[in-house]
Amino acid sequence: MAGSAPEPVQCYPGAQRSLWLAYALLLLAGLGAILVNLAQVLDSKQIYLQEADKANANLAYSIAQHAQESIKEADIVLSGLVDLLERGENSPEAINQLLVTYKQRAQQLAGIFIYDAEGRWRYYTNPPPTTHANNSDRAYFQLHRHSVSRDTQVSNPIRSRSTGEWILPISRRLNDREGRFAGVVLASIRVDHFREFYKHFDVGEQGTILITMNDGTIIYRRPESVGGTGESMAGSFMFQSDLKRSPVGLGASISVLDGVDRVYAYRALDHFPLVVAVSMSRNEVLAEWERKAAVVGSLVAVLVLALMVVGGGLVTRMRKRMAAAQSIARENRELFRLATRDSLTGISNRRQFDQALQVEFHRAATVNTPLALVMIDVDYFKAFNDRYGHQAGDVCLKAVSDVLRRFKVRAGDTVARYGGEEFAVLLPHTDLAGARLVAERIRQAVYEQGLIHSGNPFGVVTVSVGAHSQVPGPDDRPEQLLECVDAALYRAKSSGRNQVCLAEPTP
Repeated sequence: MAGSAPEPVQCYPGAQRSLWLAYALLLLAGLGAILVNLAQVLDSKQIYLQEADKANANLAYSIAQHAQESIKEADIVLSGLVDLLERGENSPEAINQLLVTYKQRAQQLAGIFIYDAEGRWRYYTNPPPTTHANNSDRAYFQLHRHSVSRDTQVSNPIRSRSTGEWILPISRRLNDREGRFAGVVLASIRVDHFREFYKHFDVGEQGTILITMNDGTIIYRRPESVGGTGESMAGSFMFQSDLKRSPVGLGASISVLDGVDRVYAYRALDHFPLVVAVSMSRNEVLAEWERKAAVVGSLVAVLVLALMVVGGGLVTRMRKRMAAAQSIARENRELFRLATRDSLTGISNRRQFDQALQVEFHRAATVNTPLALVMIDVDYFKAFNDRYGHQAGDVCLKAVSDVLRRFKVRAGDTVARYGGEEFAVLLPHTDLAGARLVAERIRQAVYEQGLIHSGNPFGVVTVSVGAHSQVPGPDDRPEQLLECVDAALYRAKSSGRNQVCLAEPTP
């Protein structure tokens, strides 16, 4: 009818429910995007911290090498002087001239001194503070007087009596022809020598570079606003916990000196009682990450608002893509697990072992540390399979792998099924004595399981074990370590089985 009003639009309950469902899906998608980006931001935070750990570790290694070389050079000077003095072949004038020459060649040295058995200054590059100067009260002098050791002694930093500067004393004992105490030879390293070297490294405004004695006494700390030479850091987390676990490592703690939260790398010197540490402020490390996180957060907020304006079709496609990406990630993780794990025993497979051997062999050759390998072979395994069946053989292999898992106590160790009834245990930083101990414990543990094997003269399942440890040289190959251990395993099997044999030393 021409004059009638239009009919109102009907809103069906089903359509309204679909509309609310579409909004709900959009909201969930927005929240999902926020959570995903939050996870990425947190993951990038760990990357920043890992990069800081890597930089700290590299710098700590470099500083440790520098400190060790500085002390070694002083030790060489002392060794030459001790030999010269104990032979008594040179005149006093020649010895004085030799001291001056040594000091000129070793710029890190504050001075070189020779004291007699009473502590009197006999020869020196720096004149004594008084005509009656005597150093018998110094800790290093007392140590050499009461100890027959001829080793080089690195003592806590002290103030030099001749120059007044902080020095690190490096000393050795002098003997007379009858082997009695005849005095001390001292080479003092300037603490300023470390200061001059460290100033070229960038660790940020609140980062630190530290070199201490192994009892926590500070030799030098940068910055020098707190923690001066001679003070102690024995109460820090690094000395109370980290160094007790490992001589080399990473850590994070709040400084006991200035209260700054830092991440650090530390390293104890191999041959001298010193510890070096490099740290960066956590706030400085994460400053750039915080700026990027703020930018990313703002962009995500804008994108989420835009997403909620977009239609339900776009939300649906996005959700499908996210589901597909998650499925691919899960499949990739599962494929990686299958590629590196033995399907029967669950331990590493031959491929993973070969990769670990290459990595650890190269690392051991680089840092000059021992690498040990233990090979295990189940005795009379074919006879076991023939008598009890292959399913029982699988149970036997799993039982042996369970024993090996118990001996994997360090993150760097690798336990693998090498092939068939052979297993391998790779032990970084382990000498021959340690490898033999692990091998014997494995052999004993398998024996004590008491798994019946009537085809074995011992009546139970046993293993033969070959072991070897070496410090790889620059021209050595991982295959040489495998050959040595394989030969040792062959001897263990041919000598009666259920025993451990070590690799015979090569000429």
